[in-house]
Amino acid sequence: MTEVLADLAITLAEKMKIDATEVFVQSKDIKRVEIKNGMIRHVIEQEKSGIAIRSIIDNQMSFVSSNAANKINEILELSVQNAKTSTQKVSRDFVNRKFITPVQQIRDDQLRDITLEGMCDRVTEILSSIERSKPVKNIDGEVTIETEERLIANTEGLWKREVGTRLKADIITTTKVDDFIGMGSGHLASRVLQNNWQSLFNTSIKTAYSLRNRNKMTIGRPRGVIFSPEAAAQILAYALIPSFHYTSGSHYYDSFQNCRFNKNIIIVDDPTYPGAQNTFGFDDEGYPSKPRDVLSGGKCKRLLGMNFSCPEFDKKEVYRGNCYRVAVLSNDTRSYVYPPTVSSSNFVLKARKPFAESMIQELNSGIYIKEIVGAEDANYYTGDFVVTAIEGYEIKNGEILNPILPCYCSGNIYRMLEDSSLIIGNKPQEVPIKSTPLNVIMPEILSTRMTISI
Repeated sequence: MTEVLADLAITLAEKMKIDATEVFVQSKDIKRVEIKNGMIRHVIEQEKSGIAIRSIIDNQMSFVSSNAANKINEILELSVQNAKTSTQKVSRDFVNRKFITPVQQIRDDQLRDITLEGMCDRVTEILSSIERSKPVKNIDGEVTIETEERLIANTEGLWKREVGTRLKADIITTTKVDDFIGMGSGHLASRVLQNNWQSLFNTSIKTAYSLRNRNKMTIGRPRGVIFSPEAAAQILAYALIPSFHYTSGSHYYDSFQNCRFNKNIIIVDDPTYPGAQNTFGFDDEGYPSKPRDVLSGGKCKRLLGMNFSCPEFDKKEVYRGNCYRVAVLSNDTRSYVYPPTVSSSNFVLKARKPFAESMIQELNSGIYIKEIVGAEDANYYTGDFVVTAIEGYEIKNGEILNPILPCYCSGNIYRMLEDSSLIIGNKPQEVPIKSTPLNVIMPEILSTRMTISI
């Protein structure tokens, strides 16, 4: 279907005597199973499509997009009108200045071919096998499988097609033992089919059940806090990343230029990261995907807004970069339903020299925080955050002891990342940030600049 639409658009463009045309066609198939109170409550299957057209007439360029892929004539006519009044000056061969290499590990035929009925059968089998009397009292969550097809073609002979698959699952389990009620979660994000769905449910049950042994901390003031990748990614997503959503003309860039970070930290916005959720060969305006260094050598190298494709206000030139069509609070985060905006693809934090040993053994007195809530209330203007550690463990003499009661953890993301004693692990984990287009990839980290309150 995408090939037919692209071919039709190019044929019509030639008849309309457009100097050069580039067409982007996108189609999505989304299957979702929603679980409520331990039962399948909703099953959803949606098909969505979108099209975008870049036109060049007399060296003037326009870019028009729509989620109505069947209205090619109207979209082309609008593209022509916009090109004639456009201030974006380019040469005719602009549409052919691309070298797009297909990305790897983003497609799994097994995942693409699974049916909604097959998804329901798997989930039903797992739910029916779980004892509802003791200790499990409730299970909520959702499992989503998405297949996305993207095609780019132009009048200069470019023709590239990508098919990507995604599997996401979030499960929350409630258990009750005697008078104790515990809650545990399980998360999964993959580009390939994971056959052992039972382990996802088991993880959430095990976590909820283990919390019955929680006690108050006995170590006094912790000397260090280890954040799991899930917890650290949440803090990064809300306390740091929004500040990067600006351009070189903003006061943020000047402020970041004066900031100094731990020289061991490297942050990259990488849409080519193998097998990640936001990996793709070309962006939503057809530019080839390219990793962009955001932070290295202790300094901010660029902001995400500097990756964006648009003309500067005072120059009739086009600056190419990673452009995304995304929305917050949406399950469909990359679609031509939305206008282009500044966002990250895969926000990767890593160490120039990662810590190869066990972080836990480095701590004589501390806590390991596995899961948090409240990161979305962080102040990204200042970097301050206060989160609640709902799953944490006491560390004493290099060993994990008992789980601890919920506590508050506060700090400042900039002071945390500038700390010369910050330790970064060597096992990165992908963490999609729920209800946002963000996808963070990072290992666990050990910080000594945290305040723990009971």
